[in-house]
Amino acid sequence: MAVAGDERAEVWLRGNLRPVGSLAAVAAVISGSLLLAAAGESVPVWGKILLFVLCGVLTLVIAVLALVASRPRLSYRDGLLRVRLTPLAVEDVPVELVECFFLGSSAVAVAGYSPKSVALPSQMAVRRVGTLVMRLAERADQWQARPTFAPWGEWLAGAVVFDGRWCEPLSIAAVVQLSRRLVEAKRATHAIGENRRPEAPVAPEALS
Repeated sequence: MAVAGDERAEVWLRGNLRPVGSLAAVAAVISGSLLLAAAGESVPVWGKILLFVLCGVLTLVIAVLALVASRPRLSYRDGLLRVRLTPLAVEDVPVELVECFFLGSSAVAVAGYSPKSVALPSQMAVRRVGTLVMRLAERADQWQARPTFAPWGEWLAGAVVFDGRWCEPLSIAAVVQLSRRLVEAKRATHAIGENRRPEAPVAPEALS
């Protein structure tokens, strides 16, 4: 595991600020209501201070969320793919252990349905969201699973799943580009390994 933050890494999959934008809109409404309340003459001084502090905290929280959400979900540097599925840290995976990328989908419950109208769990209202799956080789024993921030994706049984709602738009073209980058990165890593391989010693009789 490595601490997040690497400006020299090549970005392969960007984050998405749209969900944070929705939260920011809600926070703006709440902050506006608090400021209007603070402007009331009947509010004591300590109450005004408290309301201003709450507005400041809301603004700070949204700013931190925006910063975290904007960080790349996947980047590459020096033979390592850097996976960010938690807000504060990244996981470095050797690129040679990555087999492929492909599009997928996952089911999420739809808010607003009435549990009383649901007779069976299979009848619960759900919708599908697009995902990007990064498949790891079976020999990657140390990277088969990792804890994640659930809204961003999951990492189980050698499959790293990026939720499409929290990354840049997913498409077939994006997967093709990722696959091309993966092949190029593997070739570059292999070439570096070949150049670093020590030469075989020359037998004495060959020098005579």
